[in-house]
Amino acid sequence: MFSAWYQENRKTSEGWLEQLHQFPEVGFEEVRTAAFVASILQQYGYDVVTGIGGTGIVATLHGKATKQPGGRTIAFRAELDALPMTEKTGVGYASTMPGKFHGCGHDGHTVTALTAAAYLAAHRDFDGTIRFIFQPAEELLTGARAMLADGLFERFPCDEIYALHNLPGLPAGKVGIPAVAALASADDIDVTVRAKGAHGSMPHTGTDAIAAAAHFVTSAQQAATRLIDARDAGVISFGVFQGGTVRNVLPDEVRLQGTMRTTSAIVRDRLADMLLNAARATETLFGVEITCEVAKVAPVTLNTVECVAAVHDAATRVVGDENILSNARSLMASEDFSELSARVPGAYFFIGQNGQMPHHPEYVFDPDIIPIGAAIFTELAKTRTSRALCHNPIH
Repeated sequence: MFSAWYQENRKTSEGWLEQLHQFPEVGFEEVRTAAFVASILQQYGYDVVTGIGGTGIVATLHGKATKQPGGRTIAFRAELDALPMTEKTGVGYASTMPGKFHGCGHDGHTVTALTAAAYLAAHRDFDGTIRFIFQPAEELLTGARAMLADGLFERFPCDEIYALHNLPGLPAGKVGIPAVAALASADDIDVTVRAKGAHGSMPHTGTDAIAAAAHFVTSAQQAATRLIDARDAGVISFGVFQGGTVRNVLPDEVRLQGTMRTTSAIVRDRLADMLLNAARATETLFGVEITCEVAKVAPVTLNTVECVAAVHDAATRVVGDENILSNARSLMASEDFSELSARVPGAYFFIGQNGQMPHHPEYVFDPDIIPIGAAIFTELAKTRTSRALCHNPIH
């Protein structure tokens, strides 16, 4: 039924994609994007609330399967924001906003959710309630928290929540469903090494912040491989190493910035402790002072067992079991959908496509995966809102 409906409405969905792609907006600036999305949802009869957590939207639709009240509330989340980068795709509907680009496919995810919303509005043969959550600032990993702080689940309670992401590298049209951890946590690392500067020809007259910082980085990397079970995933990367102004003077200060990712909460805490221990050991060895701060940004995106099974069942009806990758490998990328699924049972899954990976200037979202994601959402909407499930809730 969905397939036939989509063939009649495909041009509408692809038109939405082109419109959103041409006018990208970055985190918490998605004013035009939010207005566009809200207007479409209102046209389909949704109860739409805007301005949640800044530019976030929640749209609600009640089913008409029975005349009696009941059923469960199922939510679907999509992202509104783009990236602060220049597009180099050459597509006819390329970004018209300099330095802004939907280089992660959030425009496609939003259209996937809108397509599912349009179908469900025309086919309300389901129990319970459907909510579509359109979140700002996912790329900043702060939009979900902003919506939560604005009372997202208190104002719009739901029993389960689902989200998807396109995934180049997974064969086109395949659906990958991680069994437990879908995405890694993200933590920011800020390190400052303070020393007594000296001339490069006489390092013994001072202390060497450069050498100490280099030792800290290498010792942290080495310790991580010894302290973490090799079967667990964890990575520390430093992208900023700043210090000094001339080649022959040892600076008084060196600044490091990095990121820490893992798919295990236990590993997350152990890596943070290890960084602090590496800082203390380096201080002793080099006679410097080190400030090391690890700021938690987003937790691990964890899937709920029952919700994983629900996605698998829905995807089987859409693409067939032969096109599903069960227990798909988690990614070391991070997502603040984790903030939502930490509070409500849910599942995060992938749909494969060809082309460059997200965040590449030549990345192009494949519109052919829109009907796959939308159909899975509609299947979940109709099966997971069932009143029969009210007697077997997920905990």
